[in-house]
Amino acid sequence: MENHIYLDNAATTFIFDEILSQMPDIFSKYYANPNSIYSDGQKSRKIIEESRKNICDVVGCSFEEIVFTSCATESNNTIVRGVAETQSKKRKILISPIEHKSVLNPVKFLGKKGFKVEFLKVDKNGVVDIDDLKRKLDEDVFLVCVIHGNNETGVVQDIEYIGKICKERQALFFSDVVQSFLKEEINLDFIDFFSVSGHKLNAPKGIGFFYKKREIDIEPLLYGGGQEKGLRSGTENTQFIKFISDAVYIWSKKHEKFYNHLLSLRDYFEARLKEAIPDIHIVSENVKRLPHISCVIFPHIDAQTMILSLDSKGIAVSSGSACSSGTPEPSHVLLSYGYSKEEALRAVRFSFGIFNNFEEIDKTIEVIKNIYHNYMKFIYSF
Repeated sequence: MENHIYLDNAATTFIFDEILSQMPDIFSKYYANPNSIYSDGQKSRKIIEESRKNICDVVGCSFEEIVFTSCATESNNTIVRGVAETQSKKRKILISPIEHKSVLNPVKFLGKKGFKVEFLKVDKNGVVDIDDLKRKLDEDVFLVCVIHGNNETGVVQDIEYIGKICKERQALFFSDVVQSFLKEEINLDFIDFFSVSGHKLNAPKGIGFFYKKREIDIEPLLYGGGQEKGLRSGTENTQFIKFISDAVYIWSKKHEKFYNHLLSLRDYFEARLKEAIPDIHIVSENVKRLPHISCVIFPHIDAQTMILSLDSKGIAVSSGSACSSGTPEPSHVLLSYGYSKEEALRAVRFSFGIFNNFEEIDKTIEVIKNIYHNYMKFIYSF
């Protein structure tokens, strides 16, 4: 769409030009199966291992600690279910209620298989209650799952402190860092697993990886040819592995520039929006958040109406609400914060990317203001 404004970067991002431009060459040169012993296959293998080394250098981990997958959902399932498969005595998992569903649902699956699942409390800003964690973290807990930066609200958890507590209590700690990777620091001393998705980092969809501390054993989700050290069977996606490595490299080199740009866009957006509609509520405004996510609860107007109205004007945003058979369901994240169902159904997520600019923010604010005031005139005309 001409003059389209894309503000749903927490859902997916535009691919870097540096990656797009090399695609024809990479796909034509490195077509061979990387598990073949002939020279063309070994060229593909070299690309994969160079890519792994590049990521390890950025993360600060050893070569065997990065495992490539198709996406963060696969990584999350592999970690959660893979750890559980190794447990013979410990039977309890602690999990925050604000996890992405690709962590929540495999944990719930384990609950049906006889594992005990306990949810950690969060406060009204969505910050995990550390005292509650300490109370529940007994000797039967083998895994604690706490997302680093929430995908709906942007709230950042202190995963280093949480990881220290887990280490003291001899429980493994896993964090979904899909939204926060290369935006926030990750201390590997206090984390056992984390997951990353390529398409949140301006790489293509269909590629991800996870970090697993080398001394920890897990069972694979997929069985087959034993690729990725036996943890992810299936012929490796040579080209996309290179692309996610390239994206990680670009983000690592331009981290400060990207972070400051995103933060400036978000802060400018929120300041302008509060001027335009003073009654809006910005979720978790006064706690540490990721620089690119703003979750806004509008007075009176529901999220679906706002999202579709913005879409009609060429502006793409989203909400945390799930929709089944045309009936929206409120975000489980916002309900866990203590918001009512009605409030949760009025929440819209605006998420900014490195290619957005301030002119787009200005236009978006004007469109929102017009949508909101026209809507209010309409409902008060009855």
